[in-house]
Amino acid sequence: MSVRCVGIHWNPSKSTGLDVARRLIDLLDRRGVEVCLNSSLHEALNAPGTLVERFELCQLLIVLGGDGTILSGLDRAIPYDIPILGINLGRLGFLSEIETEELDERFIDRLLAGDYSIDARTTMMIEGQDPYRVFALNDIVITRATPSVRILSLEYEANGTLVDCISGDGLIVATATGSTAYSLSAGGPVVLPGLDCFVLTPVCPHTLNARPVVVSADERITIRTRDEQQGDARAVLDGRRILHMDRQMPEITICRSPRPARFVRFHEKNYFGLLRSKLSEWTH
Repeated sequence: MSVRCVGIHWNPSKSTGLDVARRLIDLLDRRGVEVCLNSSLHEALNAPGTLVERFELCQLLIVLGGDGTILSGLDRAIPYDIPILGINLGRLGFLSEIETEELDERFIDRLLAGDYSIDARTTMMIEGQDPYRVFALNDIVITRATPSVRILSLEYEANGTLVDCISGDGLIVATATGSTAYSLSAGGPVVLPGLDCFVLTPVCPHTLNARPVVVSADERITIRTRDEQQGDARAVLDGRRILHMDRQMPEITICRSPRPARFVRFHEKNYFGLLRSKLSEWTH
């Protein structure tokens, strides 16, 4: 793949990323590669000669930040099927590939030469919504629409077959990638990211028999509120987008999105070692 233009997406809350962005722009400019910045980064750097928000022209997207920044960077990558390289400026960095100290001349040369592999991760969508604009890499959470502490009652099906009826705080539908996010905190299993599945995890269910269920990512997961609770629920996609479930939309169906998230990988990762390292960091 010939790399003519590289995008850089930055989290404005990570001020340390500005020096990394300047270094990146210099390394790419000296190799004749055009650079495209998200608007907040362009404003912070006042970088002449760079493109702004023209990510459709890019062959690669470099994201400066943690996992949350990568999730927001997918809004720029997914519609144009652009692979992402994550440079970790956060704490966890499950999705990031390198740390800032690894960014040097040799690394950029490998990147531009295509000396890497692509790790494709399943994403989810809600039927009836634009799959290139309304999608989730980690999870779609059905939760209360208001801060009320009242119980939320839901029923959910897999390919038309009833899985369970629950009352509690909600339901998490996670990908394998998202199994180590909210689902893990709610008691769901750790799933290796290469597995093609969805994890259905009840949140604080008011029953002893409601347990997480793992199904194929080819299943269509339909979730509906009980009649008396229409308008009391919402679907939250990766903690960033919200769809309200009301009388016009009392149920949603979650399925595989047609376009995966694609990540640049240079290292063969020991996933269990990564898991131990990252989750122990999070406890301190």
